[in-house]
Amino acid sequence: GGGAEGGGVLGEIASVWREGGLPALFRGASPLVVRGALFSAGQTLGYDGCKTALSQRAEIMEDGPALHMLGSIVAAFFATVLSAPADVVMTRYQAAAQMGNAYAGPLECFGSIIKNEGASAFYRGWSPYFLRIVPVFLTFHPLFEQLRLLAGLSYMS
Repeated sequence: GGGAEGGGVLGEIASVWREGGLPALFRGASPLVVRGALFSAGQTLGYDGCKTALSQRAEIMEDGPALHMLGSIVAAFFATVLSAPADVVMTRYQAAAQMGNAYAGPLECFGSIIKNEGASAFYRGWSPYFLRIVPVFLTFHPLFEQLRLLAGLSYMS
């Protein structure tokens, strides 16, 4: 790897700076922020929504490890569904210059994908993305709930 000077990360930063200055260093930052917000919203909606719906509203399951695992899978599903379009836009927009494309901004990139490939393009690669997130959530959420219990706190409600 490395930049033109062979200086690794610093060489790459210098190369990007020469190509476009400060704005080039932050190319794709806005879709990254949107992606992060959508990912977090999906995770929270999925996990808390599942727990609330199944343990408090419908009283189908008790709040415990089984519900935490199910909530984790639902959270991964919603996080993936909501963030996948922003992830695609972010990736395409950031790589546009290297691929010979030029977009005026992320919204133009979004519109180009819709026009040329259709909305389904935002969900290509969805399954591997989901399968990558599920183990993380299956570890994080139940572990967090159990640590709360060990600390003398109740499960999150």
